[in-house]
Amino acid sequence: MKNKLGRIRVFKGLYRKYAVYFYLFLAAALILLGVSQHPVIQKMRMGISNVTSSVVSVLYKPFEGLGYAVSYLGELGDLHAENVRLKQDNEKLLYWVNRAQKLKQENERLKKELHFVEPAGVHRWTAYIAADNGGSFSRSVLVRAGEKDGIRKGFVALYNEGVMGRIVDVGTSASRLLLLTDFASRVPVFVGEQRLLGIVQGNNTQILHLTSLPEGAEVQLGDYITTSGYAGVFPPDLPIGSVSKISSEGIEVLPFVSREDTSFVQLVDYGLAGLLETDPCKDEVP
Repeated sequence: MKNKLGRIRVFKGLYRKYAVYFYLFLAAALILLGVSQHPVIQKMRMGISNVTSSVVSVLYKPFEGLGYAVSYLGELGDLHAENVRLKQDNEKLLYWVNRAQKLKQENERLKKELHFVEPAGVHRWTAYIAADNGGSFSRSVLVRAGEKDGIRKGFVALYNEGVMGRIVDVGTSASRLLLLTDFASRVPVFVGEQRLLGIVQGNNTQILHLTSLPEGAEVQLGDYITTSGYAGVFPPDLPIGSVSKISSEGIEVLPFVSREDTSFVQLVDYGLAGLLETDPCKDEVP
């Protein structure tokens, strides 16, 4: 036992004395192994690399499996969150479906009570707004529907039952829709509960101007503006907008419908042909 302890002490002493030199020699040897181009050294280096890569590959397997497991758990968490969101969206959709059904039933009941009759010959098309065809001096858009679809000049354009404008030019597969806000647009209207006669005209901005009112007419902010049906261009009582400003410069009307509100428009044939032959925009059609 004493001899064994003596040998350990001797080894420790030698280690303390020559450890620095040993590590310097080992470092130099490893550097030489790394840079040497001798065939034997290269073969040894490749053998060591093969063994090392195999060992590392074996040791990495558990960590790779752990990574897959963590990724799978993360995906499960995302799927759970998405499932919760979809359930909430589904509940909202069911609510609005039920709401729409109730409103439809109520609308049908009110029509029966009021003995409402749909205007004869009214047909509707829904068309996509393909492009803005306006600029600084005009406010019109192209809709992707034309003669081949049954569209005709004079059709009224609606969105959410509010007036957007009317069709002024028709091609084979596209038509030009003149917006209410165009400078060339003039629409006879009723104003407020008194149903005062007037005209709303566009000025190539988002605001309409109310003109041609009877002398002494009193207009209030918020007065409802609807089509009057005069001149046979629009049927009566279609919503246009409301009075938004009254000043010494005139009366402004904010339309219910803006071009920026939608990419679709409903084209309606009311069987009207007023001003089709004397359209103020006729000369502007390209």
